[in-house]
Amino acid sequence: MQEYEGRGISYCAVCDAAFYKNKDVAVLGNGEYAVGEIQELLPIAKSVTMLTNGKEPIENRSIDEKLKINQKKIREFRGTNKIEEIEFEDSTKQNINGIFIAQGTASSLDFAKKLGAKIEENHIVVNEKMETNIKGLYACGDCTGGLLQISKAVYEGAIAGIQTSKY
Repeated sequence: MQEYEGRGISYCAVCDAAFYKNKDVAVLGNGEYAVGEIQELLPIAKSVTMLTNGKEPIENRSIDEKLKINQKKIREFRGTNKIEEIEFEDSTKQNINGIFIAQGTASSLDFAKKLGAKIEENHIVVNEKMETNIKGLYACGDCTGGLLQISKAVYEGAIAGIQTSKY
């Protein structure tokens, strides 16, 4: 899969959906994170397929008529210079222009990375006012590292709230 990163495999629908205007794309995942990515892609792509890789989707109904749900297990991704096809365990294939990976749940760290916030040692970097490197973006609590306690989250949340209102 890594050989197709940036050549048809993406991790951010907000960032990369425009590259797939009127094309057939898939979202690999079956939870809320996948649904969020699907909602970003539906207005732009020609069609969107939720690939659950053998798992039950969180919803058994279509969000939109352009959405297809495929629960088959994936055997392999294929393509010459970019992703072009998915082969499933039952040997069926699906032509595809792009795949968005959205497995599990999106964390505050995932969201911050998508926005371009500075991350160090798996934590969002903030100053004493809870400001990130992005003007108007604040972070607080566990995602900023240090003492992982509710008291820290409440304290930092209060600072972030005050600074947000000043901003």
